[in-house]
Amino acid sequence: MLLNFSCDNFKSFRDGFQFNMIPEKRMTELEYSILTEEIAGKRENGLSASVIYGPNAAGKTSIVHAMSCMRQFILRGNIRDAADDRSGDHVSSGLALAPFAFRDNAAPVRFDVSFTSGGRKYRYILAVFLGAFLEKDSVRYVDREQLYVNDDLVFDRTKDSVDKLKLNGITDCLNVGYSLKDVEKTRRTMSNNVTADSLLLVTDFYSFCSKKLVSEVRRWFEEQFVVVNSSARIRFYPGAADEGRAMMNVYMNKIAQEAGIIGSEFAYVNDPETHTTKLMSVLQKKDSKLYGLDADRIESAGTMRLISIMPVIISALQKGAVLVMDELDASLHPVIVMNLIEIFHNDGVNTNGAQIIFNTHNPIYLDHSLLRRDEIKFVERDKETRSSSLYALSDFRANGKASVRKTSDYMKNYFVSRYGAIEDIDFTDIIADVLKGAGSGD
Repeated sequence: MLLNFSCDNFKSFRDGFQFNMIPEKRMTELEYSILTEEIAGKRENGLSASVIYGPNAAGKTSIVHAMSCMRQFILRGNIRDAADDRSGDHVSSGLALAPFAFRDNAAPVRFDVSFTSGGRKYRYILAVFLGAFLEKDSVRYVDREQLYVNDDLVFDRTKDSVDKLKLNGITDCLNVGYSLKDVEKTRRTMSNNVTADSLLLVTDFYSFCSKKLVSEVRRWFEEQFVVVNSSARIRFYPGAADEGRAMMNVYMNKIAQEAGIIGSEFAYVNDPETHTTKLMSVLQKKDSKLYGLDADRIESAGTMRLISIMPVIISALQKGAVLVMDELDASLHPVIVMNLIEIFHNDGVNTNGAQIIFNTHNPIYLDHSLLRRDEIKFVERDKETRSSSLYALSDFRANGKASVRKTSDYMKNYFVSRYGAIEDIDFTDIIADVLKGAGSGD
């Protein structure tokens, strides 16, 4: 369960942002949707959904990219560029794109994530110096790296030194044969071994101290923290068909029928030439064989979108994962998205504690019967500083009390700019000028 994610000096966020998935204590709406885990005798609560609003280029996608970037650091174990990175954000592979562009002096990019996994609460902090924006020749290094387990510091690494190492709170998962008497010796050894552009967590701490703990952290980032960038261009499949054969998925076809997709059934085909999976629209079934066409040729964008994203959504619900998706509702009818939000809120269906986070422009989800005030986030960008800021609907207060009531008309108030994060746009004069000069070649 994701509790909190924050980041500083990343893309459009000069002064950073804090993406909080911990419910506001004073909020009482939709309480059935709150996720709860018992960790070390304490109750940890989390939101099951969060939706991000804001105008184009405000920084919504920057939040998704920040999460993707940190995830890639953990999985790669270093802060070097990755030529074959498949994350889809172009930032975690080309790190010169990561820092905020409009600042006088280069500063570290800082990530800070808190989550629960395997009965423990983790907090991992990573600050990396990547130089200035688009500076390719700067010397990169890990400026700070810290790990907390159940709120207790485990290690504190600054640049090329491990300053603190405390293993008393994780004795149940230390490497076989490791003695707490060796902590100081281990700290010195790791200080001598640590390399500037590698993560201590997945290198020496893994080897010397706790393979079990690090494996749990890596597993969470790999399997439980699913970040999908530019999801309108990505497809997911529920399983692999045998080469050259077609496979129908009963549940995906039921979902298509429920969504009103009439006249088509779908199958997944493993192309023997390209060794890739393709979606096929089944036109005929005969003698236990399926006959059809490439779905891209005959299906609408909305149909392809629904069939393409449902496998990863179902997988997240099955695993109790955090699903972060850029452009979730692209080409989808809002009723479909509203139902997905309701599913994640439904503690009778979402029994494994999955969470969903996505950005959108569609105001129809601004409804107090659908989302809590702390689940609605806004991003806006200052025109002078060119820096983005993130805040929640629950942050609006007057005289120490919430100025946005849980029964307010959120959508109406958003369009009259009560919450910010919306632009007054009028292209009329520009287009009129273009049309006037169209005949003169201007």
